Amino acid sequence: MGLGLPSLFLLPLLLGVLVTIAEAAHPCDVITGDYSNWIGSAINKDVVIVGGGISGLSAMKKLLEEQVANAVILEAQDYLGGRVKTYRQGSILVEDGAEWIHGGRRNPLYKLADSLGMLTQPLPDSAYDWRVKTSTGTEANEAGYDVADQVFFECEKGSVIKNYYNTAIGQCYKDKFESFYDNGKTVAGEKSAWLHYLNMFVLRDVGLNDWMKESGRDFDQFTSFGGEDKSNQWSQGYDALTNNLKSSIPQDKIKLSTPVCKIFWESDPNGKALVVTSTEEAYLTDYVLVTASIGHLQERHLELFDPPLPARYQNNLNRLELGLADKIHLGWSSPWWKKRIPKPLDMQVIFKVFDLPTEESWLYGVMEVMGVHQQLNLLQAFVNGEYAQKMENLSDDDVKQHILKFLRRVTGQTVPEPTFFRRSQWGKNVWVRGAYSSYITVSGDQAGLKSRKPLSVPITNSYGNKVIYWAGEHTNSTRYGTVDGALGSGTQAAVRIINDM
Repeated sequence: MGLGLPSLFLLPLLLGVLVTIAEAAHPCDVITGDYSNWIGSAINKDVVIVGGGISGLSAMKKLLEEQVANAVILEAQDYLGGRVKTYRQGSILVEDGAEWIHGGRRNPLYKLADSLGMLTQPLPDSAYDWRVKTSTGTEANEAGYDVADQVFFECEKGSVIKNYYNTAIGQCYKDKFESFYDNGKTVAGEKSAWLHYLNMFVLRDVGLNDWMKESGRDFDQFTSFGGEDKSNQWSQGYDALTNNLKSSIPQDKIKLSTPVCKIFWESDPNGKALVVTSTEEAYLTDYVLVTASIGHLQERHLELFDPPLPARYQNNLNRLELGLADKIHLGWSSPWWKKRIPKPLDMQVIFKVFDLPTEESWLYGVMEVMGVHQQLNLLQAFVNGEYAQKMENLSDDDVKQHILKFLRRVTGQTVPEPTFFRRSQWGKNVWVRGAYSSYITVSGDQAGLKSRKPLSVPITNSYGNKVIYWAGEHTNSTRYGTVDGALGSGTQAAVRIINDM
C-alpha cells in the first residue's frame, strides 16, 4: 500500500484523532516565536495587568485613582471576576464560586455591601429544616455533629495549632476528634462515620484537597475576623462587587477573551517586558502585574515566562497547592422536602457504610445538602478534592442522576426531577485549575516556605528593573482563600508599582 491519501475507512478515525488533539491543546499553544517576532507590532503601556479577577480589578482601580492611566487588563475568559462568578437563569441566582462575606463588620466587603444596600443578614438556626441523617436514610446521632463542630473550632485556636507547625492541620483534627469523641460523647457505631464527616467538613470550610497536606504553620497565619460561622451574603449576587470595581474603570482598559500567552522579561534592550496574547496582540510595558491563579501558574509558568522565572520563585510556586471545591445546584418549582411550613433545608449526612457503586463514589465527598439563601426552592452541595475531580469527569446527566438517587435514599422522600441543574468544574478550567483556597503544603514548609511573602516579591531583570509583580489570594499571607484577601493583594501590588515608578 502506498503512502498517499488515507482510505475512506481510515479517514473518520483520523479526523476523530485530530479533533481530540485540537480539543486537548491549550489555547496558548498556537503562539510561537520569540521577542523579535512580536516587538514590531507592540502597543506601549505603562502597566499590563494579567487577569481580570478581583485582584486585577482592584489593582486597576488603584492605579487610576493615582493617575496611572496608560494601563490595560487582559482577561483570558469572557467575563470579569475570576472565581467570583454569579449565574442567573430567570429568577434563579446561584454562585459558582465565592458566596459568603466572612467575618462580619471587620471584613471590608461587609462595609461595601452594606453601603450599597446589598448586604443580607444570616438566618438564625431556627429558620432551617435541620436534619442529621446517615447515607442509608436512618437518623444519625446529633452528638456526633456536636463533636465535629467542637473539634473544628478547637483547631482554630492559636494555642492549639502551634503544636502542629511541623505537621499537617489534619493531624490536629484527628487528635482532637479522638479526645473529644471518647470523652463522654461516644455514639455507638458512628465514630468512623463522624470522623469522615469532619474530614469533609474541613475540606469544604478550609478549601483543601487533603487535610494531611496543609502546613499547620500556614494555617495559623490566616487571620480570622471572627464570626465565620455567621456569614453575610450579597443580596443581588457576588458579582455586585465585580460591577462596583468595574464601574470606575473605562471600558477601553479591559480586554476580555484575551489570554496572555508569553511574557518576555529579559529581551528588551530598554529593560521592559513584552506581553503577547493568544489574539496575537503584543504590549511593551514597564510593569506586568500577574494576578492569575496559583493553579494556572503552576501548570503554565514554563510556557508563559521567557526566560523561565528564577529557580527560587519556581520552587516556591510549587510549595503551594490550590484546593478544588465544586458546587452542585438543584432547583424545583416548590420545595419537596417541606413538612408543613417550608424552610430552607440544612441536612448533614454521614456514611456508616461505603457501599456506593464506583461511578457514584464522588458522593462520599458530600457531607451537607443545604438551601440557597433567598432561594427557597434551591438546594446546593459542595464537593472537594479527589471527590470533586471524580465528579468533574462525569457528564452533567450522570451527576444529576447520582445526586437525585442520593437524595431519595437519604431523605426517604419522593424527589422529583429538578427544573434546574448546574454544577461547577473549576478543576477543568484551564485558566484556574482549582478553586477556593491555596495553602502551603507540609513538604513546602519543610523545604523552606514559611509564609507567602516570597510569592509577592517582584521579579527584577538583568537590567535592574522590577518588571513582574504579583497579586491574588495566594500572595496574601493572612487572608488567603478569601475575596477580601484577593482584593487587598491587588491594591497593595498597585501601590508597590506606583512607588517604584
